[in-house]
Amino acid sequence: MTSRFRIDASGQLVPAERQASPALGGRGDTYALMTGGSGDLLVFARSPAQGGSPPSPPRVVLSGDASGFPISDLIAFLSQMRWSGVIRVHAPGGERSVMLREGEVRGATSDDPAERLGELLIRLGYVERGQLEETLREHPPSKVGRALVEKGLLQAHDLFKCVTHQVSEIFHAIVLCREGAFFLVDQPVDDKAGHTIQLSTQSLLMDSIRKIDEMAHFRKRIPHGRLYVARKRGSDGKLEEDEDRVLALLDGQRTLLELGRLAQLGEFDVTKVVFRLLEGGFASLSERPLASAPAQGDAARAAAAPARAQPPRSSTPAAAAPAPGAQDALAVVRIFNFIFREIRDEVAKQAMDREFIAAANAALANQALSASPVLEGLGFAADGSLPEGRLVEAFERHRASLGSEPVASFKQALSDVMFFLLFQAGELLESRADEDLARRVKELLATLDAP
Repeated sequence: MTSRFRIDASGQLVPAERQASPALGGRGDTYALMTGGSGDLLVFARSPAQGGSPPSPPRVVLSGDASGFPISDLIAFLSQMRWSGVIRVHAPGGERSVMLREGEVRGATSDDPAERLGELLIRLGYVERGQLEETLREHPPSKVGRALVEKGLLQAHDLFKCVTHQVSEIFHAIVLCREGAFFLVDQPVDDKAGHTIQLSTQSLLMDSIRKIDEMAHFRKRIPHGRLYVARKRGSDGKLEEDEDRVLALLDGQRTLLELGRLAQLGEFDVTKVVFRLLEGGFASLSERPLASAPAQGDAARAAAAPARAQPPRSSTPAAAAPAPGAQDALAVVRIFNFIFREIRDEVAKQAMDREFIAAANAALANQALSASPVLEGLGFAADGSLPEGRLVEAFERHRASLGSEPVASFKQALSDVMFFLLFQAGELLESRADEDLARRVKELLATLDAP
């Protein structure tokens, strides 16, 4: 728990609450107030320094002014150093934290109500507020996602998509931070404090930088998300699926943010779609809703037809760097199938393997794990494996569309599946079993690069 102090009008440091006083116990000495820094951060250094044994975790090992040092550079360094602990940022917009284990993102938290998982589920249109509030009365906020899945109100792959989106949005907000203070806290990462997830820090950084650049471009035409969007003309049959879906919802009565909720798109994605519609002459913006809405035929049909789940844009890289020409598709399939069976066998110890496989197959059927064509029409067998022959055949059939490094693309698709299975398993396993499973999977992935 954070101890709070107050500096009064006379410059005296006084506890803001009764329990804060013991936090300074045993620290009686002379301290120098370090000059510089922002008004959000005061740093005292014992003078002269005396060293001594460091306190046990959790402890702050580094702090700084967010306006004077790019947090993105700090995160990149921590990723390269495979550091484990918590990055905490105190900014005018709230307090946010990202948890790292061996340099990779394992979770994120925020005290901004809009960034809570429940609010995100409502904003993206997956649950109604009444359903969420009823579930929260029965379960703590950290378990709300799993509880909604168990109630049948949310699909497991949609929970995975939303948790990934939530962590990415909090990470993005931290990278954008240009004022306030940041802290590195040396403390164990508690995977069971929330939903277990693992995302590539480097991929998240690159995605955040891309979003910063793109959003700056979009904001030239769309200053904010509270503008109303109207349709100027119908689809020409050449639009992308998400563009057609948003276009059908345009009636001049909904803001861009409201369109995002109806189309199950985040603010960045719906802004990007609306920007493309504006550029193509399909839509227009206004500060106020239109007095009379255009014909609702398309919108009604769009609302009646269930939106096809969009494959989440994976933030995770391929599980291992490809060695061009050194491995064939069959070898890759066999290693990943071994991993898939290993995950399934661990879940089977909890007698949850049937539900586990069913959720995985539902995710594959909805193309919710990867956009790669090699996974179309496939499903897991009861032992947790994918059909070896059909996977290799699909790889050969789609090789030309998999880019300049088809084996790497193939690994990426199977890695996306693997991370979903690990996410699912993490919801069901105890911490020790989950950690042991992650270690075994890491060892198996290393064999992809073995000579």
